[in-house]
Amino acid sequence: MAQDRVPDTEVPLPADQPATALLVPILLAVFTVMLGLGIITPLIPGFARNLGANGLVLGAIFSVFSISRTLLTPVTGILSDRWGRRTFMLVGLVWYCLVSIAYIGADSIPVLLLVRVLHGMAAALVIPAANAYVGDLAPRQKEGTYTSLFLASFLSGFALGPALGGLFHDRFGMDWCFVTLGVLAFCSFLLTLFLVPTLRMTRAAGPQDCEHGLRAVLQSRLSVTLLVFTTISAVGRGSIVSFLPLLAAEKLGLSASLFGLVITVNLLLAALLQVPFGMLADRLNRKALLLTGTVLSGAMFAALPLVGDFAGLLAVNVVMGVGVALFFPSSQALAVSLSRGKGIGTMLSLLQTATGVGFAAGPLLSGLIYKTWGIDPVFYVCAGFLGLAALYGLTLFRFHH
Repeated sequence: MAQDRVPDTEVPLPADQPATALLVPILLAVFTVMLGLGIITPLIPGFARNLGANGLVLGAIFSVFSISRTLLTPVTGILSDRWGRRTFMLVGLVWYCLVSIAYIGADSIPVLLLVRVLHGMAAALVIPAANAYVGDLAPRQKEGTYTSLFLASFLSGFALGPALGGLFHDRFGMDWCFVTLGVLAFCSFLLTLFLVPTLRMTRAAGPQDCEHGLRAVLQSRLSVTLLVFTTISAVGRGSIVSFLPLLAAEKLGLSASLFGLVITVNLLLAALLQVPFGMLADRLNRKALLLTGTVLSGAMFAALPLVGDFAGLLAVNVVMGVGVALFFPSSQALAVSLSRGKGIGTMLSLLQTATGVGFAAGPLLSGLIYKTWGIDPVFYVCAGFLGLAALYGLTLFRFHH
């Protein structure tokens, strides 16, 4: 089916280095840093509860990460369109190393909140720049394939992290999980420093050139629709990492290792499906794939409170992984194709910002619901937001071409 396309903008590549060869170190760096993040993220709720966090504070601990990342991400995206991607990645990876040390010293809720803010800022330097770098390399009509490779490395690192984190936590304690985060970030820094070249960015003719940057991106009605759709759906998705561990512990009595396995299966399946579904997004209607993934995810959120054992939780997470695999390659591919000649870094950073807004609002709202009514209503409300996003997308996507 027909896709939304705009004229291509070529990015000059280093001599004798094809785009596919340049992808490898970027993907390895993203995988490594996400592996470290995946190790600690599912363990943060228990770590925070030991420091005295209640449901609302727990939501805030996850939200401040998203807020700080969201505020800085557009800055990284816009500036990387002018200055290139590599410098932002290197600075952010050093920042990650320092954050891992700060986690070990977090002995109170206020300190932990501050560390989470700093962690979000580090993520805002690394991931948008790496994502835009891959978008630069993507040929026309292959946006889904290339961005799905980025998403596969992103998700597979985060997928393997929870299982490793559960094992490290049960055997060595929480501090070693934080140390591992820093070590992996340093490995990513070395990969980027020695193997990732600087691309010469195509720049606007002048600061008022409306064909480049934030203004040009926001002039596209389809781009704005995609950003609003992403924000609404992210509110629904944003509580899965922070509140699914509580559901598993409070209702099912799962250990950290067993729950880590559930999250790993969810994300690893999504990671394995990224590339075939990315290729599918280069052939089929990306908007339809977006809506299908959203509806499927919403149905699985609504099913979570009905789960009564480990097998049921695992099955729901498997289907949820398919929904994620449908959603994200189509979203990224559509964003890259819409922003050629305008600013790929700007558009992708706005897409991540839209996700960040939802991921910041979701845990706060869910924390309030959890404190007032318990764990089950959290997931029903999340499913409602995903249903609202699907209805919005169904209503508006068909009018924009």
